[in-house]
Amino acid sequence: MKLSYTTLSVQDRTIGEAVEIASAHGLEGIELRGRGDAHVSPESTFSYAAYVRELVREHKLAVPCLTAYTRFHQPTAAAVREEVDRMMDMVRLAEFLEAPCLRVFMGPVPEAVSLSQADQIAVEGLQYASKRLGNSPVRLVIETHDSAKDGRTLARILKDVPSNIGVLLDIIHPWDMGEKIGETWEMIGERIYHVHIKDISRTLENGRIYCPIGQGLLPVESTVRWLEGKGYQGFYSLEWEKSALEGQGVGFEEQLESFVSFMRGVEQDGNSQITL
Repeated sequence: MKLSYTTLSVQDRTIGEAVEIASAHGLEGIELRGRGDAHVSPESTFSYAAYVRELVREHKLAVPCLTAYTRFHQPTAAAVREEVDRMMDMVRLAEFLEAPCLRVFMGPVPEAVSLSQADQIAVEGLQYASKRLGNSPVRLVIETHDSAKDGRTLARILKDVPSNIGVLLDIIHPWDMGEKIGETWEMIGERIYHVHIKDISRTLENGRIYCPIGQGLLPVESTVRWLEGKGYQGFYSLEWEKSALEGQGVGFEEQLESFVSFMRGVEQDGNSQITL
């Protein structure tokens, strides 16, 4: 079992501090947020990107995923192609950092088009992105988020899209849509290339209250056991986000410690498959 965390959780820390946190907690990787100047982005100089790559290597870590903010729900085919063309800088950065996955979004449905029109534009954009990727070792992973929160939606989108484009399963969103992991797997299981883990005790309009992993509302254990039983080979990455409710639940450090302890415990128990 390979564990990481996303640097979205530590935007106020330097990249050196972020890497040290991953190493000190015995993680196998660190997922890098590819936006702004906190850690790494397409605007990073070559020397800085090289420094980040060497820093990660020195700590014997992998970069399982680089997070882009590309959105495939666009109002026109021309707009989605432009979005893909801009995204290619992130693909090259992911290649340089040896990250096998680049996170993208479907995004919200534009007001100017219907859902079916937006989906068709997105599919054409994803097909175009697949061609632009060519023989790149980087695969795009669409996060379960926004207008594509569950397996049912992503199965509809991906059925006509090549396999170098898959899914980042953020476990909270299919759960929020009432979809169990067995149902998600049946529809998109073979396209799940990366996973985000979190746990909450409450979810409210103005944010979530985080709790130690395995002690909240989310079916973390059953999800992980199912994925392990099905032979999932990717990383599990902790995603903790600041919210308006910060201070009412556990902070990042506490959730990270609980994440490592919980996941290692599941790993020690074996990769037995359960039926949901």
